[in-house]
Amino acid sequence: MAKERHMDPAKVRAMGQSLETMSNILKVVSTVLEVQMTILKTTAFIGMFGGLALERYIAQIKPRIDELAKQTAELSQDAILSAADWEKAQLAG
Repeated sequence: MAKERHMDPAKVRAMGQSLETMSNILKVVSTVLEVQMTILKTTAFIGMFGGLALERYIAQIKPRIDELAKQTAELSQDAILSAADWEKAQLAG
């Protein structure tokens, strides 16, 4: 006997919205890191070489933050669309 599958579209949609919020937060973090990198490059130019090392470290982290923001945005859309498709299928019978 086949197991019945069930989805709570409201919970899936809420999960999608949470992922969207996380994506937006990660985008803000990425922007802040970009500003910090610019400041550190400027201070390195005027003689504070520790700032350059820190900028290089941040430059290694930023692409990962950008990728996480992209992935969470994609997961958000997938969850929201999945909930909508489930509801359509349930109405269609």
